[in-house]
Amino acid sequence: MVTDTSNINFQLAADFINYTNRSVFLTGKAGTGKTTFLKYIRQHSIKQMAVVAPTGVAAINAGGVTIHSFFQLPFTPYIPESKGFRNNENNNSIDRHHLIGRLKITSERRKIFQQLELLIIDEISMVRADVLDAIDVVLRHFRNRHEEEFGGVQMLLIGDMFQLPPVVKDEEWSILSPYYTSPYFFSSKVMHHREPAYVELNKIYRQSDERFINVLNQVRNNELDENGYEILHQHFNPSFQNKKEEGFITLTTHNYKADSINADELAKLSSKLYSFKADVLQEFSEKSYPADVNLQLKVGSQVMFIKNDLEKAKRFFNGKIGVIEKIEEDKIFVQCKDEQEPIEVKKYKWENIRYTLNKQTQKVEEDIIGSFTQYPLRLAWAITIHKSQGLTFEKAIIDAGQAFAPGQVYVALSRCTSLQGMVLLSKITQSSLYSDERIINFSQNKHTSQLPQALQADKHLYQSKLLLQLFNFSSAVKQCAALIRTVEEHQASFNEETVPFINQLEKTLLTLQEVFKKFEPHLQLLLQQQDLPEHNTALQERIKKAAIYFDEHLQHLLKFLQSSPAVTDSKQYSFAYNEEIKDLFILLALQAQIIAATKNGFTTDGYHQHKKNFVLPYFSVNAYATASNYKKVESPQPELHKQLRQLRERICEKNSQPIYIVAGTTTIDEMAMYLPQTLEELKKISGFGDAKITKYGLQFLDVIQRYCNEHNLPSLIHEKPVKRERKEKTENTSSTKPNTKQESLNLFKAGKSVAEIAQERGFATQTIEGHLAHFISEGEIKFEELVNPEKVAIIEAALENMDATKGIVPIKEKLGDSVSFGEIKLVLAHVQKQRVTTE
Repeated sequence: MVTDTSNINFQLAADFINYTNRSVFLTGKAGTGKTTFLKYIRQHSIKQMAVVAPTGVAAINAGGVTIHSFFQLPFTPYIPESKGFRNNENNNSIDRHHLIGRLKITSERRKIFQQLELLIIDEISMVRADVLDAIDVVLRHFRNRHEEEFGGVQMLLIGDMFQLPPVVKDEEWSILSPYYTSPYFFSSKVMHHREPAYVELNKIYRQSDERFINVLNQVRNNELDENGYEILHQHFNPSFQNKKEEGFITLTTHNYKADSINADELAKLSSKLYSFKADVLQEFSEKSYPADVNLQLKVGSQVMFIKNDLEKAKRFFNGKIGVIEKIEEDKIFVQCKDEQEPIEVKKYKWENIRYTLNKQTQKVEEDIIGSFTQYPLRLAWAITIHKSQGLTFEKAIIDAGQAFAPGQVYVALSRCTSLQGMVLLSKITQSSLYSDERIINFSQNKHTSQLPQALQADKHLYQSKLLLQLFNFSSAVKQCAALIRTVEEHQASFNEETVPFINQLEKTLLTLQEVFKKFEPHLQLLLQQQDLPEHNTALQERIKKAAIYFDEHLQHLLKFLQSSPAVTDSKQYSFAYNEEIKDLFILLALQAQIIAATKNGFTTDGYHQHKKNFVLPYFSVNAYATASNYKKVESPQPELHKQLRQLRERICEKNSQPIYIVAGTTTIDEMAMYLPQTLEELKKISGFGDAKITKYGLQFLDVIQRYCNEHNLPSLIHEKPVKRERKEKTENTSSTKPNTKQESLNLFKAGKSVAEIAQERGFATQTIEGHLAHFISEGEIKFEELVNPEKVAIIEAALENMDATKGIVPIKEKLGDSVSFGEIKLVLAHVQKQRVTTE
């Protein structure tokens, strides 16, 4: 794509996108190249991006998807005020908690959000303020970066606020007006935290007549003076008759007017009517159709091209007017005034995409999920002003007397290339010409003269952020914590080697993070220097040495992850384990690749290039042990154990049930050990109540009886301890085997911290916090000894509006990274103790 390199603001905006993380609002008058800039960034930026727009047609034209489909947003107005999980008084609106609670985000979409670096929103003038705040909430939540606007994603917002506004119904505005000063995106709460760089493209390519450009500026700013009115109304001609050979198109305010004009003109032609039905494949919403699904044409029809010519000749463009010269079986020929020969028009395929994540490269990619194929033409005796946005006409009849939205008159007038090619059917009156004062104030308060200095500062900030993130292992530590939770919650289903493995894994990661924390102050000091980090010699030398150290340790860590010994016969738990450990491996492998490249120095381009070139190394860890290869060596009857697991798997697969519903690991172990051979004996096996006996009892007994008959084995159910005996046994063994919680308590009372206890005992920190939480509820420890008072206040405030019985995950989601799961557990234990004391 050829771009105008002399356009300074175009290049300035591109530099903000490519070399900083600062969000950008790219605006400009009609015809200044906003769409060209969007295409340029799509083709040239190396960042992981997605393109969205407020409507289906706008999304298709921009090459992206709709905002609501990408983020799965409800169409209900969003209120930027939390009313708590249990307070949903107004079903006509939704707050943060209900928004997050209602979203059905797949694991793949979550990963797309996490990989996203740049989000482009086209036609931002049509996006409501609350929608932008809802996007902010979703990205912060699913990227787990609650303190950063849009979760750290850079935003490119493209549009002209003086053109088409958001559609806001009266009942919606009555809900939103207490929270927003206007419905426009710039009134959103997130925009007030850190304003985007305001870049205005001011070089007009559509018009060259300075008189016309000045008039358009006056209309745009609602400052039309007497001279401007006079210039416009020289072209007022209410009785103008459109002659076929002149090629005028009428721009009107309403669909019914445009449709009526086109239908009347088509009916006047005596030639044969041809119908061309679009070929719609797979997923393509009717609301997103970019052309007529049933295009009706006659020879002599005035038509408009609705796509640019992709061939080298470039004989037509989006908005070019012509007349149907002839129609053959599958060919349409259009004669345009400036062309000697008719243009043969071929069908064009519009594609509907969906964003997916390439698992090997971890890149956000576009998958084609549907297509719409049709001749890129539409009848063009008339078109609505709304549909004309973005088009260019050499000759236009403008009927904007009933303009009903701010900016409509400006959109209509600015479609024209010159005053000479414009006819006004109705006078431009003050009532039809108005701009929202809030837009004018917003535009006038922007200072664009200091953008070059801001660019330099934002470059420095961005490079510093990339370097600090590069050597930071906090994301990996969080991912490891998720893996630990998966194992700890279902520890009985995993083999004995699993817990020591994940504890060692956590210990290694925490050690690396501790090294980074010691390195960070030195890095911060060097980053304070005025030179850009990529030009700072002292900093570069320090980075190279750090990269050598961390690269060596990361390579060992990646090999360690590949050696995972975890085994479970649960498909459900193994799937969770496999996903968690693979996500951790991906995170560290990508970090390792960029760090390895940084051994030769750091540059922004190099960082993104190595990230782009990432391909996931082979990773073969699978914790699932099928019945055929899982060996329960401690079982006295391993073959029977295998047969019982096989039966359980068949039942689970047939009924799509998790294993614990049918028979958990303990149940299988006891059946293979005690060999029950009647229904009464089966009832004595852990996990078998009357319901399970009725559903599955006979099936398991059949396997056990056949095995016992083959091997001449009697039932050993009489050897199984009853509950009372088991309790006595536990009490007896407790005298010789120390209670694990008590050991943690003893070490804590000896003055050791939670981290020190975890390291000494080989447990995860969360496990130790769980042990100590038990003694808080027993009253043996004061919870103030473990949790910072400020964090206690934060957690207790959150608990007031939430149902603690639903677990700690919703509480953690609300509070984000400001507190840990362990700290929430400790405060909950204290709250429960208080309740017991009160009762």
